[in-house]
Amino acid sequence: MNLEKMNIGAMIKYHRQLRNMTQSELCNGICSVTHLSKFENYNKEVNQETIMLLLDRLDISLESIQKATKSIAADLTKLLDAVLSYDKKRATECFKRVEEQREYITFSNYIARYHLYVYRYFLLVNDIENAEKEKEILRQIANSLSAQERELYEYLNALLQMFKGEYKPSLDVLLRLEANDLLPSNWKAELYYFIAFNFGNLKDSSSCVAYGLNALEEYSRTFNYLRILHTQFLLGIAYTDLGLYDNAEEQYQFIFKNMNLINAEELTSAMYNNYALLLEKTGNMEEAFEYYLHSMEHAKSDIEYLMSLCSYTELLITQGEKEKALRNISKILRETKTSATRKQHLTFKYYQYLLRDQKDKAMSYLEEEVLPYLDKLFFIEDYNKFALSLAKYYSAKNTDKALYYYKKIAER
Repeated sequence: MNLEKMNIGAMIKYHRQLRNMTQSELCNGICSVTHLSKFENYNKEVNQETIMLLLDRLDISLESIQKATKSIAADLTKLLDAVLSYDKKRATECFKRVEEQREYITFSNYIARYHLYVYRYFLLVNDIENAEKEKEILRQIANSLSAQERELYEYLNALLQMFKGEYKPSLDVLLRLEANDLLPSNWKAELYYFIAFNFGNLKDSSSCVAYGLNALEEYSRTFNYLRILHTQFLLGIAYTDLGLYDNAEEQYQFIFKNMNLINAEELTSAMYNNYALLLEKTGNMEEAFEYYLHSMEHAKSDIEYLMSLCSYTELLITQGEKEKALRNISKILRETKTSATRKQHLTFKYYQYLLRDQKDKAMSYLEEEVLPYLDKLFFIEDYNKFALSLAKYYSAKNTDKALYYYKKIAER
């Protein structure tokens, strides 16, 4: 009987307690209570005949245990492959199969791998509540994790931070993990991708491109087509921010041509939103308006719709559409009350004051609320943009404050 991957003693104890049996009731006529106690609690060696008799009394099929030990590793591998491929449908199917074996996994040597992979799955499907639960479980068993498993745990914690909008602390951890080079090789492409993602959100577009190209190379090597599109999407945004509009256009056109071939409809809203930004940067305002509207129409979640509405409203502001912008801002402020949308809430509250001709109040809010938040979370480009507005405002009122903000901009 090849059960070296299973803690049979702990499993027998679990099922005995589940059936409200005492040790005496279970071992009567099979072995001594002392022998059973040592087996249950310390997995002391017991001969095969004794194990068979105990399992039979518990009405547990040895065949089912042996079958489970063979399939657990394979099913966990399939789950991870689906998650890293960003195949949510397949990942959910694999997750359900794994959960069917949870009882056996609990008593196996795969328990850490199970919690790590399930943690990553919950992040994939944006189930933050359950991801937090897995994080806590892993924290409790951290001392039993191998060096590589601890690196994966830190990696997943960094992703959780990122999904909460904490880009700088997340990036710091990911860069350290890259330097350590202990993550399994099949996680490397994703590591590069999320480093690029964090750099992109922090508006370090050059670094975003560098890591994005690394991710693209890794994903191309494994023919991970959906992730290739995701990475090109990141590159399109970064190239736009860098003013490399032809490069950005090339990325977007490739995505438009291929996204329907691999059922990447979930990219549609974000694609339209960011392509609209490229059009805006190149002066095609009418087309930009159209693509922002397309983005909102194709949004598959409230947050996608909200991000597109924010972009659309900023364009309305720059084009002098004051009343339309104010109507949108009222909706934005109602919908941006979570920590993940704190930046949008602060930004559009500032815009609301400006559009209502409350400039002094707007600048006070900018100084006391918006800039400290942007500074704390290292939104450098946004900070510099608003700090410049504040410096200009103070130029005629308070020279020292104006110089202070000009200096802060120069330091970045």
